[in-house]
Amino acid sequence: MNQQFLQSGFGTHVKSIITTLMVLFIIIFILAEPGSSSQKRSFPPWDEGVFAEVANRHGEQASARFRDVYYLIQVHLNDPVETQLEVVNDYMNELPWIADSELWKQPDYWATPFETVTTFGGDCEDIAIAKYAVLRLMGIPDDHLGFAHVLTKEQEHHMVLVYKHPDEVDSYILDNQHPRVAAAKKRADLKAIYAFKNDGTLYVIQDNGNANRKLLA
Repeated sequence: MNQQFLQSGFGTHVKSIITTLMVLFIIIFILAEPGSSSQKRSFPPWDEGVFAEVANRHGEQASARFRDVYYLIQVHLNDPVETQLEVVNDYMNELPWIADSELWKQPDYWATPFETVTTFGGDCEDIAIAKYAVLRLMGIPDDHLGFAHVLTKEQEHHMVLVYKHPDEVDSYILDNQHPRVAAAKKRADLKAIYAFKNDGTLYVIQDNGNANRKLLA
């Protein structure tokens, strides 16, 4: 994660980026055919033209990856939340970590999920945002998801996706550097600095390094 991420005004920047990425997926919904109604949650089928356009612009491999994401959503749409978290975490963790300077030729670039999937790679915030978008498309409410800026044991700045049900005490971390979804209280290797949500709400966190985390503001 680049140090520019720590500069002032990041809350507005984060909100703008995530709003943009959700608009991208809404455009795909507009291009898609309407899904059938049922008691179970349904996901509109994506027209073959969507995948053809991705192939035309980004190549067949990118289109195949985009189709994989579509199938991932369809297959696990009505699974328990625990399963959805695991399968999305597993899939997105297969994406290679690539620094912005190498992938985008910029010191700090916040990629949309579309860009992350089609280019097959990204840094920690890109992968966290991609996980967020797919889980939202699976039906997980926006207020159950957030992002956390943490410090690793190696003193590296890092971003993870966090899931927390409002009625539950525990929160769960989806981390591109960790193979499994884990309760935050079990990730004492991460020192939380702040967390934020899609609406721009920021939470400053006091963390003593022993998974005893408290909100300061």
